[in-house]
Parts: sequence; C-alpha cells; structure tokens
Amino acid sequence: MRPILILLAALMAAPALAQDAIGRVNIAGYNTRGMCTGTLVAPRVVLTAAHCVLGPDGARRNLSDMVFVAGWDGAGHAGATRIDGAEVHPAATDSGGIDVAHDLALLRLSQPLDLAPLPLGTAPPEGPFALAGYTRTRPHRLSRSEGCTGTPGPVWRIGCTIERGQSGGPVLFGTDAPHIVAVISARSGDGALAVPVDGWVRRTLARLH
Repeated sequence: MRPILILLAALMAAPALAQDAIGRVNIAGYNTRGMCTGTLVAPRVVLTAAHCVLGPDGARRNLSDMVFVAGWDGAGHAGATRIDGAEVHPAATDSGGIDVAHDLALLRLSQPLDLAPLPLGTAPPEGPFALAGYTRTRPHRLSRSEGCTGTPGPVWRIGCTIERGQSGGPVLFGTDAPHIVAVISARSGDGALAVPVDGWVRRTLARLH
C-alpha cells in the first residue's frame, strides 16, 4: 500500500506545482497601476502577452516598474522578483498598435525562482483547454476555467469568458502533465482570443534559458 500512497501524494502535489508557476505581472508607474498574468517557463523567464510590456502606442513600458509574483494567493506567494529585460515578438506591433496574432513576450527575471516551470507544448486548436489567470474582480486568487473549446486560425477563439488581468495567462492542454500551448491575449464577446506558442517563443526561450 505504501507505494500507492506515495504515488497518490505525488499526483495531488502536481497541480499545486503548476499553479505556483503562474503569477501576477504587476505594473506600476507614475499615477498608474495595473496587472497581467504570466507563467514561469524557465527559472528566469516568464511567458506573457506583448501588450503587457508595450503601451497602446507600441512604446515599451518602464521595466523597472514591473514585478513578477508567482503563485500569489492573497496571503503569500511562491516567489517574487523584478523584471530586468523583455523580448517582444518582432511582429507584435503593427502601425503603432498591437497585432493580436503575435501578442507574445518573454520577460527576463532579475533573480531565478526555485519553482518548477511549466513546459511548452502543442495541441489541436479545438482543445479542450484550461485557461488560468488573475482577474480584476478576483485579483488575489488564481482563476481557472476548464473544458474550454477552441476554433482554429492564426488566433484561436476559445469559448470561455475571461476578464481584464488575465491577459498573458496560459492556455493549458493536458490533465496529468499540463503544458502551455497558447497565451491569452484579449476578450472577444463571451470568449477569449489566444495566440498559439510559435517558433519565435521556442527559439527565444532556448537562447534566454
């Protein structure tokens, strides 16, 4: 019986480890405050949306005003550190605005976090997916939607409602070992727009990692 109990304990611990890798990207500045969601994909790298790093006009935000807080639950966190660099998808801006189809960015943390990162993966665009993130109405607890179906295209349309704050959050595929297959970009009606993880993300992560 003991090996079975050990296995059950490991399976119960897995979701907690995955949740710790997801955190808030806190954005502050002169007379401003905001947040996005990001996911640890390497000890010093967080995957998020490009518009969390760029302003509406495509100009970069001041990175010294940004902090990643992993696993925030309202009472504590699994790790927190400032952001000292960002790699934005080269096609993320279009005519001074954000191109949703390439709304991807990787943040470099000033210190590595001793947490298990979530791996990147691939999935059929139909899903089913889980969406995770911190919302404006529930900013101190991670919100998660399960069983979300998707529609294929350059940007996936996913049939689960999101709120502001969830931008940059992961679209997860798989139950026993979930992996990130896309990043939440924006709300669209009663659903969400998500940008699939592409070759640029994988190449840049390999270089930063």
